[in-house]
Amino acid sequence: MEDLDNKLKYTTGLPAEYFKYNGEGLPSTYAIIWCMMATGVSRIFTKNDLKEFLFRLPIALNSLDLVETWFMKDRLMNYTYKEKYYVLKLEDVVMHFGLEAYDYYLNYSPREKYLGSVSNNITAAMITGLVGEFHVIPPEITDDDVLSLSVKDHIPEITPELVAKAEFFAGDLMKFITAKTFTESNQAIKEKEKELEGRRKRIRNIPVFEIKKIPADIILQCLEIMYKEDYVKHLLNNPDEFEKEAKPLMYLAWLIANDFMILAGLDTRETEEITLNCMDYELEGGGYDLGETIEMYNIEEMRSLLKGLMY
Repeated sequence: MEDLDNKLKYTTGLPAEYFKYNGEGLPSTYAIIWCMMATGVSRIFTKNDLKEFLFRLPIALNSLDLVETWFMKDRLMNYTYKEKYYVLKLEDVVMHFGLEAYDYYLNYSPREKYLGSVSNNITAAMITGLVGEFHVIPPEITDDDVLSLSVKDHIPEITPELVAKAEFFAGDLMKFITAKTFTESNQAIKEKEKELEGRRKRIRNIPVFEIKKIPADIILQCLEIMYKEDYVKHLLNNPDEFEKEAKPLMYLAWLIANDFMILAGLDTRETEEITLNCMDYELEGGGYDLGETIEMYNIEEMRSLLKGLMY
């Protein structure tokens, strides 16, 4: 994992020192990154972050009987790193206080959002683990030796009983964590928190795209860039189709014009302030490729028309 030094720079003690002298992380570092991705926790900077991470663990790892393992064996789970087996314990997690698994503007996704996307989070963790050779839930190998990232057997039903079980688990583990963990954390966390607050403020103040406020002549010019003349007339006479087809593309053009998109070929994506609905940009043959969509509809040609239109 090439940027592991950045992920560890807010920790203290062994994790960062081990990476510094060995050029790779502790096996437990990779296991915790896997778990953070599977739980939608980007960083563990505060007591609340840690408790939420511990709450989400038995949900993401319900198929591994995490809670039962903790109470019977005083450990969390088995994992592999470079085909060797290890055991993750609570002290490993505590030792990694300050770890940043990925740079998101929130330390963890909203709980409701997480509980509705457990499958996506586990899949992302499995893909990352596959590249880095570390697994908590390993990919399956089918009869024809093909790796499968299917997670259907690992997705729990989110019931009040499971949530209560996770709350109890997190509360029990927090009893074993001393105040020293939070009071003697890396001072670099404070600087990162200032940066994050600035990013959150920008997101709170993000302008709203309102197509009804865009002048009619600007809309017409945008449509003429994207479509042939006959289809422009068709869309202008069919409000429902305009709403479904043209509005998402104009929104994408507005994002580009006002620097809310990162244009990077296959990795073209919105900045963190924005969340696009990928279904609005599905290609004719299926799939999702914003770079191709931008090229197909000449969307960058609308920059000068939409730049600065903030409402």
